[in-house]
Amino acid sequence: MVGGGSFMKFASARSAADAAAKAGTPWWRRVERTDLPNPGGYEDISADASAILRPNLFDGVLLSMSLPLSPAFSIGHTFDMGGGGSPPRPPSYAFTANYLSNAVVLLSRVDLTGRVHGRAFVTHSPSVLSKVVAESTGEEGSTKATWDVEHRGSDAVSSVKVGNEGTLAASYLQSVTPTVSVGGQGFYQVKEQFSALTAAVKYADGGDLATATVASYGPVIVTYMRRVNPRFALAAEMFVDARSRESLVTAGYRYDLRGATVVGQVDSNGRVATSVEEKIAPGFSFLLSGEVDHAAQEYRFGFGLQLGS
Repeated sequence: MVGGGSFMKFASARSAADAAAKAGTPWWRRVERTDLPNPGGYEDISADASAILRPNLFDGVLLSMSLPLSPAFSIGHTFDMGGGGSPPRPPSYAFTANYLSNAVVLLSRVDLTGRVHGRAFVTHSPSVLSKVVAESTGEEGSTKATWDVEHRGSDAVSSVKVGNEGTLAASYLQSVTPTVSVGGQGFYQVKEQFSALTAAVKYADGGDLATATVASYGPVIVTYMRRVNPRFALAAEMFVDARSRESLVTAGYRYDLRGATVVGQVDSNGRVATSVEEKIAPGFSFLLSGEVDHAAQEYRFGFGLQLGS
């Protein structure tokens, strides 16, 4: 009896100590379980490689200006003089308005055709974030909107997405070792009665980053990025559709010079593309973009100026 009473007193004291320790700890840190790293969001699993393999390309003449009106609010103007192709792309203009703070980021864009695009990012706490994306062309029934809620734990990231067109999705990515994380995503489209599941694995160790994604409807995507040094990085991607038997291999590079950034890529279909951003002065950049599609015999070239950050 004495031993049992001592144990109960010890357990009660331990519970009281734990409660006191947690009293001054933010709730989002009380759920931390391991010392494993945060793996990042499932939808961003291959974002680093995609930034190299899918450079920002354009053709014709482009002029982009960003004007800060306050530390948090800025507006912008984008003039696109049009480009070649079949059919040729007509000139266009777009107006942007952005608001950035520590907890809220609002991005908006509207062009002369009436297309409106907006994004909102809200940080509810250090571990809970939400994102709203909406777009409309001005036509009846053209409005599309999605809402994502993401929870970032110490070693895992989970998210839920809903859309106004009946889109439902949920994803989860969990670190299992200091370098490996695994996860999956479920997707259901109510309107089209379509559902899918995907599974992914991610390996990140210093300058090496590799990912593999398998979807229930056929596609298999494998990416690899190697950061050779702080200024030079290489990336590759292999896409295979198990159902249609289609495949595509893409390789690219990114080189950050002292005053310029060069990004290039080539794929197995014979498409070669390069973009160059040269920083002439603070807030003033010169842009070059070139693309050659040997299979389709199409060529695109553009140059532009970017004013403001």
